[in-house]
Amino acid sequence: MNTTLDYANRDWNAIETKCIGLGDPYCEVKLVPGEIDDLKASLEKDSTVIERIHERLMEHLMGFLLHDKSLMERPTIGSGVHIHDFQHVTAAPTVNDRLQTVFKMGGAKAGRMLGERLLDSGLGADETVRRVIDLMEHCKVGKITLGETIRMRDNCERFGIKTEQPSCYFTTGFLNGFFSAVKNQHVKETRCIAMGDPYCEWEFR
Repeated sequence: MNTTLDYANRDWNAIETKCIGLGDPYCEVKLVPGEIDDLKASLEKDSTVIERIHERLMEHLMGFLLHDKSLMERPTIGSGVHIHDFQHVTAAPTVNDRLQTVFKMGGAKAGRMLGERLLDSGLGADETVRRVIDLMEHCKVGKITLGETIRMRDNCERFGIKTEQPSCYFTTGFLNGFFSAVKNQHVKETRCIAMGDPYCEWEFR
C-alpha cells in the first residue's frame, strides 16, 4: 500500500504558522487552495521545535506535581478538554496495528520521562506514584484505584468505544513506562470498559 501523501492533488492544504506550545498567544493555521511549497516541511517539524514544545509542557507538569502550581488555563474557556470525543471521531476508526504501536510507544516514553524526572527531584517511589495518580484524576483521565492491580473507572480513552479486546493503548504504554522507571514493574491490561467491563484494569507483571 502506498502511504505517500499526495500534497499537490489536494483541493486545499493547511500549514500551521503559530503554536501555543511554542509560546505564541494562539495557534494559527493558514489555508490555501492547491499546493503549498513548505507544507511537507511544516508536517515534518524539526526535532528542536518538538523538544521546545515538550520541555515547555514538562515544566508546567513538574510545577503542578512538585510545587502545587496550576496547570495551564485558557483565559476564556477554562481547563476542561473533552479530547477523547474528538479522538474517537477522528482516530478510532483508523487505529490499525501500526498506530496502536505508536500510541503505546508514545505513552511509554512519556510515562518513563515523567517518572524519572520526579525521582530525580528527590521524591521517593511511593510518593511519585501518588502524585502522578493525583495528576491523572485532576486531568479527569479517570477514577483510579491502586492496590494489587490498577483499576480505572470512567476511563476517558475508552469511554463510548466498543471493542473485543483491551484497547487502552496510550494509557497502557504510559503506565508501563512510568512503573518501569519508578518501581521496575510492568503492567498488562486485563479488563477494559470498551469490552463491556465496569472498569479498565491492569495487572502488574
